Amino acid sequence: MSVFAPASPFADFIYRHFRAIHALKLGLALLIAVTINAIWSPPHFIWSMVTIVIIMMSLPQVGGAIEKSLQRAVGTCLGSAYGVMLVATIDSYWLIMGLLILGVTLICFISAGRYSYAYLVAGFTIIIVVGDANHDTSEALWRTANILLGCVIAILVSLFIFPIKAKQDWRSQLANAIDNMAKVLTQHLQAPANHDLDFRAELEAAMKAVLTQKKLFFSLEWESQTLKKHKVLLAELVNKQVRLITLLELLPLSRWQEADKEAYHQINKVAAELTAYLHRLSEFVAGKTATLPTLPNALEQELQHRLQLSLATPAPDHASTSVANEVAQGFALTGYGWLIYQLAIAVEALYADIEIIEIAYSGQTVLHKTAKPS
Repeated sequence: MSVFAPASPFADFIYRHFRAIHALKLGLALLIAVTINAIWSPPHFIWSMVTIVIIMMSLPQVGGAIEKSLQRAVGTCLGSAYGVMLVATIDSYWLIMGLLILGVTLICFISAGRYSYAYLVAGFTIIIVVGDANHDTSEALWRTANILLGCVIAILVSLFIFPIKAKQDWRSQLANAIDNMAKVLTQHLQAPANHDLDFRAELEAAMKAVLTQKKLFFSLEWESQTLKKHKVLLAELVNKQVRLITLLELLPLSRWQEADKEAYHQINKVAAELTAYLHRLSEFVAGKTATLPTLPNALEQELQHRLQLSLATPAPDHASTSVANEVAQGFALTGYGWLIYQLAIAVEALYADIEIIEIAYSGQTVLHKTAKPS
């Protein structure tokens, strides 16, 4: 099923109430841990509960919980193995501590990128296992086992108890960003010529939605093999949204005189079509329509031709009009036409990327599209 398909009532319920559901899932995971402790009472069991809270509290999505659990498990095993090796094979306090410091320093040096959390866990696990260098290895092994148990509980609860999917959040944020961009363009077109509207709230909301999409990338990879294969495309989709937002930030700077009103009116007809395209795209991404809307063939060439015609208006026939004023007005018109044309290119590029994702889910051959350079 496509990532853009209308959500089921169950999935929609989970997404609308995900904060409450996430809190209940965390409580359930801790209850499972407490029950195991009551039945079995293993040493150092508190580390299972600590692990559950660390993994689940900040990551409600299934993919995020899996990613963080695996990194914590790998980091714990590596750090524990190194710490146990030091305690079990070396008697000298200063030699153990020197090798501990060396290990943590090396981890700090190589810690970067996607797996930085695993490095962090490995570093503090070494310190926890070695401690004062006077205890045996059984304590370290129990701590490791309890941390791994906490990881398993966190993964199972995230996967099977009211799973909160990153895909649903990602598509919602994408639809939110596109919808806010469409609102900016709509308000601009409905405003008077020399309006003084402030679009910062809508543009900031759109940018916040774009940044949230970036944070969900790792979770998406764990939840969807299709999106994992197109992770580069997800990054490009973010960049194209940022470009659209940047172009829309220029709209409040556009100004025109009464003499140019007709030419600007013709250009705004093109901009109004772009608004309609963005609204339709937002509805599709949000799952309100089942079919991806299509753009006209050769959209860029058609818009370019229409914009050129709108700019081909005769200069004002007033003897008192200076050449400088005519040049300034012509430049303003040309610049505004260029802005709308670039918006059209950006909208078409956005459509193309979303179409590739939709085609990939349907199993058809993906036809890569490229937008004209700006």
